[in-house]
Amino acid sequence: MAFNKFRVLFSLLLINLTIFSVLAQTNEINAVRDVSSSLNQFALHLLSATTDQCGDKLNLAISPYTVWSLMTIIAEGARGNTARQLEDVLKIPSNENKDLFRHNYKSLTKYLLQRADSVQLDISSAIFTTQEQELNRTYQAITKSYYGVDVMPTNFNNLVQAVDSINSYVSRATHNRIQKFVKIDDIIDAQIFMVATLFFKGQWKAPFNETFEDTFIDEFGNAKGPVKMMYQIGPFPYSIIPNLKAHAIELPYGKGDRMSMIVILPRKGEPLSSFLKQLAELPFSTVLDTLESAAEEYGEEDVQVYLPKFTITSDLNMNSVLDQMGIKDVFNAETADLLGIFPHYLYVSRVIQQAKIEVNEEGTVATAAAGASISYKSPPPKFYANRNFVYFIVDKVTKSIIFAGKVTNPNTICDFCAKKANSK
Repeated sequence: MAFNKFRVLFSLLLINLTIFSVLAQTNEINAVRDVSSSLNQFALHLLSATTDQCGDKLNLAISPYTVWSLMTIIAEGARGNTARQLEDVLKIPSNENKDLFRHNYKSLTKYLLQRADSVQLDISSAIFTTQEQELNRTYQAITKSYYGVDVMPTNFNNLVQAVDSINSYVSRATHNRIQKFVKIDDIIDAQIFMVATLFFKGQWKAPFNETFEDTFIDEFGNAKGPVKMMYQIGPFPYSIIPNLKAHAIELPYGKGDRMSMIVILPRKGEPLSSFLKQLAELPFSTVLDTLESAAEEYGEEDVQVYLPKFTITSDLNMNSVLDQMGIKDVFNAETADLLGIFPHYLYVSRVIQQAKIEVNEEGTVATAAAGASISYKSPPPKFYANRNFVYFIVDKVTKSIIFAGKVTNPNTICDFCAKKANSK
């Protein structure tokens, strides 16, 4: 009798512990999504500002996550107006109020690194610093504990050796996808070099099994050349987004419900630059919530999907883009205040990013070193991406944008955006 009573009490205890665990996890995810909201706001503005720099006609691949992470790590050592500008653009709290943000950032990293079937995501951060200098101990402890930053002592007096060290780190972190990230010109007179990397590889939950030749057009219907168009039909979340006057579709990776590519197709006649400005004024959750509602309402309804195969490489100097967004003082040797990093006057000479993405029938490989109502759908709807579109790779659990870009000509590998973005 006593044994049965103990068994009942033990079972109730397990139930209570399970409920507590679920509630704790729910609270943590909600807190992480607050951080993701800051990331996503920055991501949309970064994509819009980079498009302004590169122009509507060029393809683009960027990792907002790595740029945001890198600048957030720099912000930890910024003071005065330099810090205020970074905090305003990055949508993060001030250093005096950042403890909760730091914990939530660390939780975000934990969720992003959770393994999922047929999906691989690796992220890392490192600070390369001269052997003669020492980082501020508080700064080093914070960036190591919350941001997972590795400190790599580097001899910047030997520029060839320093370049090799940085490039070797980035090459390993991106599975050899990015092998020549920096050149000697990038680190001349450097006292410190920071890097954030991301590697993503995902297989489509439903691979495309049919490819045919088609013509890619611009927003006005003018032909831009032939393209290999992939096709399939299946029950994908799809909806018209009235606030944007655009179509959006979600293409999941793997067997779970972890990572997806969101493709947004603006209406005909809408330049991508003006469309991205509209998109940046909305919370990205508007798009995600609309697609989630569409999945619930039309879950079993098939959608015809036409998406071109494409490979894009973007090699960007982000200084002028970030300056346009409002981060100015940190790039100015006269005004930058980074005394929280080193006890010497420093400034950021350049922020560079190299990003690559390859989308084909099997899935996607991407690397980088940075309420709406639902319209009625007449079955079977058709999502035909044979004109300019934007794309986002999103972590569904945290609702975080980790990769983004635009496609204006799938046959062109964009390797000269950097010249235009660096023209300031």
